[in-house]
Amino acid sequence: MAATDARTRRVWTAVVFLAVAAGGAALQARGALVPSFQTAFTVSESQLGLITPLGTIGFVGPVVIVGMLAGRLDIKRTLVIGLVLTSAGLVLIGLAPSFVALLAFVAVQSAALGIVRALDRPILSHLHPENRGRMFSLETMSWAVGATLGPFLVTWVLTVGEWRLTYYLLGLPYLVIAVLAWRSDFPDHVTSERSFSREDFRPLLSRPTILGMGLALILVGGIESTIFSWFPYYVTQFLPRSAANLALSIYLAAYVPGRLGFSFLADRASPPDVVLVAATALVALLGVLFGAGGLGRLPFFAVTFGIGFFVSGFFPLLLTWGVAVAPDYTGPVNAVAMVSTQVGFLIVPAAVGVLADVYSIGQAMLVLLGLAGCLVLLLGGRRVTGLAGSGA
Repeated sequence: MAATDARTRRVWTAVVFLAVAAGGAALQARGALVPSFQTAFTVSESQLGLITPLGTIGFVGPVVIVGMLAGRLDIKRTLVIGLVLTSAGLVLIGLAPSFVALLAFVAVQSAALGIVRALDRPILSHLHPENRGRMFSLETMSWAVGATLGPFLVTWVLTVGEWRLTYYLLGLPYLVIAVLAWRSDFPDHVTSERSFSREDFRPLLSRPTILGMGLALILVGGIESTIFSWFPYYVTQFLPRSAANLALSIYLAAYVPGRLGFSFLADRASPPDVVLVAATALVALLGVLFGAGGLGRLPFFAVTFGIGFFVSGFFPLLLTWGVAVAPDYTGPVNAVAMVSTQVGFLIVPAAVGVLADVYSIGQAMLVLLGLAGCLVLLLGGRRVTGLAGSGA
């Protein structure tokens, strides 16, 4: 029985990690394809800036609804449905006949992915209660592995065909993962997620740690979404297209050692304090990136790697901070974390697109420096403002 339980836990951990890795590849392929969307549909930078917000709008609803209901749902069945619908949504994006259709299909695919992402961390939290912080970081490391491969996939596809092939290929892994999940016994451990009601929502949000986590993750979502959506386009202003996609891959590759390193700190140090140190280092690196216009290619890539390394720890560490004060409500806490991040995804890339139209993409990217500075101020002053709470 113990051997069977151990095998079941390994299989479902693999299901979660593989699904998250596939999601990382799909998201970063989308960022690398922004110039292809502009060419294919002849749209402006402001219109391109709508892609990420539309994806966010589609994503948030299922994350909230499914996350809050995680304690009542048939998690296995719901997860499999989400995986199959995500696969279908990716194929539809590849078939999009117009930019409006592309936006609609991005929203549909994001909604399906929201079902999956609402359940992945509740599954991990109850499978690995003794080291959930480490598992959260390793899960996000698997996302980074997939995300790193996404731009490479785009680069290869564009050498052999058109951009639409990327989405046909990205849809396949989700079907394989869905079959693996459906054919595997579901672990009993996950049934310890408590049922969450509407009356529980206000008390959860009133906890200082949950509020602090949410505010910090809005800023983190703005930082990450700006880099994911606009960094390749920004780099094409002074480097070739191939080098721009390479820069994004280098940034994402840094997530792998970064999240592996932060995973060792997640259960050994104060998560918000670790994020504070990383955010301070990020401010310094962004200052170098934007302040030294004469950076050569290798120094530029080195700074890009450093930025990715420090940003990589933000989300899993802040989520660990929040879940630590309400472990039986991992689904709802994860929903709060995901929605907070998506608020940043919704607002900031669109704002950067508008600023790029009015000024330039170089000036618009300075938004990153402001967001990182605000994160330092928020976490550095959390005890003064009362956001530390328990578990700080």
